[in-house]
Amino acid sequence: MQLPIPIPRRRRGPDRALDILLGFALGAAFILFLDRGLPVLRGRRAAEPVDDRQLLGRVRLALAQTIADPEAVDVRVHDGTVILKGPATEEQIAEMVVCAARVRGVRQVENRLSPTG
Repeated sequence: MQLPIPIPRRRRGPDRALDILLGFALGAAFILFLDRGLPVLRGRRAAEPVDDRQLLGRVRLALAQTIADPEAVDVRVHDGTVILKGPATEEQIAEMVVCAARVRGVRQVENRLSPTG
């Protein structure tokens, strides 16, 4: 004689909602736990002193990966402020300013680029 195999029932109603809520709460707690150290790391990175020569090299390298002719742009750095000069299209100007601002160590970008045709 075979014994009947119990078929697991799907949980419904309050039990299922409680499981979902518990899952969200555990996920949020895990994210908060992991994110505790990130502001410290971000703060260290932002406060890291960067030599202007190093920063100039980083910005030129970033621009070389963004625009076709990075040599046409005059790049200068003074106390973490990047100064961009030279002719460029409107689209290139926007790309270069964003590109330079994303470089680690850049505090500010002065856009002195002149729009061309």
